[in-house]
Amino acid sequence: MSIHSIEMFKGLSNLELAQILGKLGKLSLPPGEVLFRQGDEGSCMYIIEKGMIELFASSPEGQDRLLTRIAAGDTLGEMALLTGEPRSATAMAADHAELFVIDLEMFQTLMEGKASISTYFIRLLSQRLIHTNTRLQESREAKLKQAADKLADLPEPLPEGLLVCSLMPLFSMDWIESACGIDSLQHQLAASAGLRGSLHPAGQTQGGALYSMEPGLRSVLSELFVEKYGYAKRKSMIASAGEYLARHHGLAAAAAVYAEAGEWPAILALVGSADAAAGQPAVGESLEAELCLLLDSCPDELLIADYRIFERYLKGCSEAGHAKGLARLETAFSRTHNYSVHQMASLYEYGAELCHRLDMKQKALEFLQMAETAAGSEQTLSGMAGQDRDRSYNLAKQRLDSRKSRQMADQAGGFWKQQRMTGLVALLLVIASLAYFHFAPPVAGLSRQGMDFIGIGIAAVILWIVNIIPDYLVALFMAMLWTVGGLVQPEVALSGFATPTWLYMFFILALGAVITKSGILYRLSLHALRLFPTHYRGQLWGIVAGGMLLNPMIPSSSAKVALGVPIARTLSELMGFRPQSRGAAGLGLAAMIFYGFTAPFILTGSYTNVMAYGLIPGAQQLSWFKWFLYALPAFIIFTAVMLLSIKTLFKNVEQPKAVSRKVLDDQLKVLGSFTREEKITMFTVLGSIGLLIAQPLHGIDNTWVMLLGFAVLVISGALDTKTLKSGIDWTFLLFIGVAFSFAQAARQLGIIEAMTLFLGDYMEPFLASPLLFLLAVIVLSFAVTLVVRDDPAVILLTISMLPLAGQAGIHPWVLVFVILLSTDPFLFAYQSPTYLTAYYSAEGKSFSHRQGQKIAVSYVIAVVLATVLCVPYWEWIGLIGR
Repeated sequence: MSIHSIEMFKGLSNLELAQILGKLGKLSLPPGEVLFRQGDEGSCMYIIEKGMIELFASSPEGQDRLLTRIAAGDTLGEMALLTGEPRSATAMAADHAELFVIDLEMFQTLMEGKASISTYFIRLLSQRLIHTNTRLQESREAKLKQAADKLADLPEPLPEGLLVCSLMPLFSMDWIESACGIDSLQHQLAASAGLRGSLHPAGQTQGGALYSMEPGLRSVLSELFVEKYGYAKRKSMIASAGEYLARHHGLAAAAAVYAEAGEWPAILALVGSADAAAGQPAVGESLEAELCLLLDSCPDELLIADYRIFERYLKGCSEAGHAKGLARLETAFSRTHNYSVHQMASLYEYGAELCHRLDMKQKALEFLQMAETAAGSEQTLSGMAGQDRDRSYNLAKQRLDSRKSRQMADQAGGFWKQQRMTGLVALLLVIASLAYFHFAPPVAGLSRQGMDFIGIGIAAVILWIVNIIPDYLVALFMAMLWTVGGLVQPEVALSGFATPTWLYMFFILALGAVITKSGILYRLSLHALRLFPTHYRGQLWGIVAGGMLLNPMIPSSSAKVALGVPIARTLSELMGFRPQSRGAAGLGLAAMIFYGFTAPFILTGSYTNVMAYGLIPGAQQLSWFKWFLYALPAFIIFTAVMLLSIKTLFKNVEQPKAVSRKVLDDQLKVLGSFTREEKITMFTVLGSIGLLIAQPLHGIDNTWVMLLGFAVLVISGALDTKTLKSGIDWTFLLFIGVAFSFAQAARQLGIIEAMTLFLGDYMEPFLASPLLFLLAVIVLSFAVTLVVRDDPAVILLTISMLPLAGQAGIHPWVLVFVILLSTDPFLFAYQSPTYLTAYYSAEGKSFSHRQGQKIAVSYVIAVVLATVLCVPYWEWIGLIGR
């Protein structure tokens, strides 16, 4: 049986199915073998892929009685996981059976993360309850006869009135008396000894009192009504009662009657017509929550199809704090419907409000982000095919998971915590910096404008350190102050946006956005793993190969580790490794290193590479091939050191179980063939990289090569307007545009010369030797990242060290490369956004911070060794003067 056909997994996309399939255990049972026995503790559940399982119950006398047979596609054993109770029956293979195995941890993960699976178990339990009630029905024959005898002793039309009362959970006494022609029903019942007290008050509305019948008696009499009058009259009476209650007692009362009878179209029509009635609200705010509970059992296809009613249901869920609304919302997003973009955005907002009510703050933030994305879209979702919708929804969720990991990394990072006192101190320091350099006498031959420029720059660095204002906003304010203060002309303050390098970075980010949107990365990673042996060491090499394969394709270290580390975690689960065990840590940290920390070795490995080299004044863009050639020996040394460290620190790994190659094949089979978008994306990326490599042959600048790739993606439709708006990090492009302008303005105001003179006195002992100078840069970079992280640290170090590197006879590329390697250490977790993203993308289950620190020391050693050992090579090819 295909995993697509298993009821439990209906509603999941191909990518989600492939990911789940990689985590499922497999078990084969020969005919007659016992899977578990009645009374055993239950630690896992099973899904039958092939064959049949028989369930037996043991009687007190020790005899086994066959309960049922379960066929392919069905589940068993889940009750022990849901309730924690021992097995309630014995399971035995009727013939040769193949089963998927889901342990408790994975079961909980699926229940929490996949709303459709939670809904499946709710439906399954409901079906089993109905089945149980059906069997109990047989024991009620005596009660039916006894009730019929009592009714026969009552005068007409009192028996009919009582039978009608039994059809609904609540009713109006006036309607019963009118419909059945009874005078004073309550008074007549009071005179009957056998039925006295059978009707009870059930509430009060503006239309009067409502009543209900004693449950035991009601269940018997409702069956007698059907036997005597039939289902047609039952339906007619319920419809009449519902209309009366809606008119006189409100929508909630009528809906309760219809809901119990399963008359969902009637309820939805009632809600819709009441909504449309001018000046007549359907339900008061106090009844929204009650209506939501009544609609809880409405089939998905009916409730979700009508946006107005579904919106009303979600409002009620929010008012009542009813968590099931989230599951219905997830189901709505994963199915084909005709919601407009505006409606989708509203539904996300309702989800955010409900999560906020349930104190699910992170989930609420996710819904708000999706609402923002939906609101910014120009296309409706109604025209998409079901498969395309599932794919788009799943990829959006995947991107959101990646974004969540990065957000958690941002929250965990930073030497300074965002507290009110920190912000106040930072503001005072900013004012002090601006004031001091504005009024202090110029030094080192600087002009007044140069002094103001330094004051503004230091103020910006302070704000970058405390991170209370977004980096790009600080940069824009800095450019504004340059212009308003008369330091430079506007065209200089914004000159960074006019450089080919800025345009080149835009094309790289657009290419990365399309790759992420297409979902091709997961597929390529599976193909890489499939080529290597299925044991621990083989898959370790597979992860290394996967990182190398994807490194030039995605210009973001954080995005790559957010993909690679969860894959490594899935592999470790397949091999039976416990969280943070040596095996899990080895695979997880290998993925982190080779998916994220190898970015500096390839030009397109990170947009930070292009940014840093773009800060070099007057430098021509370096070709992809030259960058690769310059960095190749360092990469070999780095790789050798890191692999040796991982194998040494996480040695003697005992693998509890083998990874079946069939699992990887099945995952790829579930993903299906390459989609048109994936094919276009893959050929465009490979073609662009090929042209970048061949740049020395054709002579076309890198910027225009990337423009060709960009044009192909736009014309083919792989890169649409929505992806351009939401998939590209525009805030980073704003930040980097000002950063390029910073270098130009600093040169124009003489800041670079003054900085060279100032730093030269301190760095003079290291200038005599290129090796000593580069080691000093490494130490300085490690120190700077203690307070300034990420791109601001790269910019500060590059601009300040460039003039001195020239004095030491070092080519700018060597300086930039060493800075890129040295500004992402993770000796302290907060130092590295890449490390934190890796840690949180696996929910902290792949490796611990202590294990990460061991690899961090190896990373420092690898950077130092790669630099020291490559100095002779760089001298040989002319990048360092002899």
